[in-house]
Amino acid sequence: MKYTSEMLLLYDLKNGKEKAFEYIFHRYYNRLCVFASNFVDETKEAEDIAEEAFVNIWNSKRDFQSILHLKSSLYQTTRRIGLNKQTARHRRMIRTDNYLANQEQFQESQLQHIVYAEAMGELYEAIKNLPPKAQQIIKATYLEGKSNQEVADEMGINLQTVKNQKLRALTILRNRLNKDSFNLLISGVFIIEKFQ
Repeated sequence: MKYTSEMLLLYDLKNGKEKAFEYIFHRYYNRLCVFASNFVDETKEAEDIAEEAFVNIWNSKRDFQSILHLKSSLYQTTRRIGLNKQTARHRRMIRTDNYLANQEQFQESQLQHIVYAEAMGELYEAIKNLPPKAQQIIKATYLEGKSNQEVADEMGINLQTVKNQKLRALTILRNRLNKDSFNLLISGVFIIEKFQ
């Protein structure tokens, strides 16, 4: 149906006449879709925004003063909905980015913990297979952080014996452990020994 009177169209729209709504919808829908495309990337999303704007106008039962007033309301409503969708999409992207970043950090952290646990398991196994005195010296100096002098005093042996036993034990461990596990042991050792 075609309206010849602007006032009749606005009157029918206010009073919920579907023919008035259909007329407005068909006349301005494509324009609102084009306008809505400024806020979203996909045509379907722009169409959804335009449709939502029409539904809002229809449900509002507002009394429009003129077609210009109606068009202005349609564009303002479309803009508001478009901006809300843009904001919601932006928030979703931030949440997704944060989630993915946390997952990557968790996976990296988890992998580091696994590698560390494996290296420590290998290290403890190798230490258990050392001769008893060498085992005691390595545990005391490297795992408990005691100084060579403290170990010598506790074991009742001289300092040079502790150093010799330690050197032999390190040579055995270097041959039995993979490079990363051995470096894990040594890195802790050098830190401890620097402060003795």
